[in-house]
Amino acid sequence: MKFDQTTIRILVRKNYGECFDFYTEKMGLVPVWGDRNGPYTSFAVSDGMPPCFAIFSGENMPMFRGYEQPDSCSQPDTVVAVIPSPDLDGDYLRLKETGVTFLGEPQYIEEWGMRCTYFRDPEGNLFELNDDSGV
Repeated sequence: MKFDQTTIRILVRKNYGECFDFYTEKMGLVPVWGDRNGPYTSFAVSDGMPPCFAIFSGENMPMFRGYEQPDSCSQPDTVVAVIPSPDLDGDYLRLKETGVTFLGEPQYIEEWGMRCTYFRDPEGNLFELNDDSGV
C-alpha cells in the first residue's frame, strides 16, 4: 500500500461545474486532467506538479458494482481534508478574498496545540487549513 501517495478525491453530487470553479478560481488549483464538464478532474498545486486532488461525479460511482450512495441528508461530517499551511494567516486572507467562506477566523486550539480554521466546498465537504510552521 502506498499511503504516502494518497490523493483525495471528492465525489460531486450537486453541481460539478461549480465545484470545478471553486477549486480553480478560489483555491487556485490547476487542472491536470479533465475539465469543467467532468465527470473527473485531477488538480495540482501548480503547473508541472503531479496531481494531489481530484473531483469525480458521484453519478458515475455506480459503475463500481455494489456501490450505493448513502442517505446524505442525515450524514454528519465523517471526513476532513487537512491542508497544512506555512502561512495560515496569509492563506486565510487570500482564500477569503477569493470568496471562500470560513466557519471562523484562524484560532489556536490549546488541546490540539495548533492553529487552524475550517471551510466547506460547494458540496459541503469540510476542509481544515492548519499552521504547519511549528510556531
